[in-house]
Amino acid sequence: MKRKDVVLFMIVGTGPDTESEDTGVRLLAHKLYSTINKIYPNKVVFFASERSKETIPYIEELFKRNSDEFIKDEDYQIVSIEAIDDFNTCFEVFERKLWELDNDITNEYQIIMDYTSGTKTMSAAMACCGMFYSIDLISVGGDRTHGEVSSGTEIINYQNLYKIYDRFAVKRVRQYFNAHRFMEAIDVLNNIIDMRIHKETFLNLCKGYYQWDNMNFEDAYQYLNNVDGSPFEFIEIREKLKKNKKALGMIVHSRSENLKNCYILACLINNSIRKANEYKYDDAIARLYRSFELIGQIRLSKYNIKSSDVDVSILMEKNVSEEFIELLKKIEEDGKIKIGLSMDFLLLNELGDKLGKYYVQNESKIKGLTTKRNNSILAHGLESQSQEDFDQFLEMVTTLAHKLDKDMKRFLNETQFPMFDIKLMSPV
Repeated sequence: MKRKDVVLFMIVGTGPDTESEDTGVRLLAHKLYSTINKIYPNKVVFFASERSKETIPYIEELFKRNSDEFIKDEDYQIVSIEAIDDFNTCFEVFERKLWELDNDITNEYQIIMDYTSGTKTMSAAMACCGMFYSIDLISVGGDRTHGEVSSGTEIINYQNLYKIYDRFAVKRVRQYFNAHRFMEAIDVLNNIIDMRIHKETFLNLCKGYYQWDNMNFEDAYQYLNNVDGSPFEFIEIREKLKKNKKALGMIVHSRSENLKNCYILACLINNSIRKANEYKYDDAIARLYRSFELIGQIRLSKYNIKSSDVDVSILMEKNVSEEFIELLKKIEEDGKIKIGLSMDFLLLNELGDKLGKYYVQNESKIKGLTTKRNNSILAHGLESQSQEDFDQFLEMVTTLAHKLDKDMKRFLNETQFPMFDIKLMSPV
């Protein structure tokens, strides 16, 4: 494998304060020369103002004294930077040079940034640029008995920024979590190395909500049960997490089939809202359609009726009209009567149920909504759905859901996913 060319970025100041300006420039030149010799780069890029460019000939002189050459455009390059106290200007100059090297198809470069010299603004801008682009950063230390690093004592300090990178990683995790991009969050978490960050708890959190988003309730419950919400990183989601665990516990362990199904219905509705917030309206409406269907099935179970296998004897006991029963018998197949969404609610109307009555009273509007859904590219057609289509469908489904169970507002609240305040960073 071809070795990458090492390019050393150096900011050039005007030298330390001394009685003689020439002495200060020479001292700075010696320090820069010492760093260059220790790094031994293929090329140096000096970032200098017109005044500080005067330091570079002294560096050339030091190379000559040691029977070496330091040739402009071959061994080094000068990039002018005049606004030495303007952070944005300095940052952009450094960044532009990085991009230039990155777009050089003839070579691959390992870039090292020495932010020791120059103005404080130049140093800060270079350090930030290096951190932003994950470039190796170095500073020059040594004996500071007399204030400045004494000549001959220079030590190159490579700055290990993993703690900073890990904090940026945690912020990305929180952003991904809020966007319900749980697998991306997991990928980021796997690269965190700072032991003070509660990595395993974050992983369980993201895995739990990933499983929940995919309606794998038992797996979600197991993962979230392993989440300790006490650390500071989880302060914003602590209360919502407790409610979520309670809801999942009901789905996994409740002996009441009706209660379990109502929580699942709430999960589906919230799932559809999350998809709509991602502008995936076809996907969202597909989930609302299943929610609509589930409402009918849950209500029919109250009468011991299954949509997948309607028992005619139960209908007769409930005094369902003979005409309706005959209509159902016509769709019997393989000894079973299986009915779909519309027939679910028409049957509920026959049973005198308020959900069935609502359906019949609003049948024209509901059929308009379901027809649009059937024409969706995720159903039987090629049309795309809009936010308006979603909002209308959601209003109808939530109206029915609240008629289904008086506690539906609570179920919906307890199955909402939490959100991090990404402006906050935990002081781990």
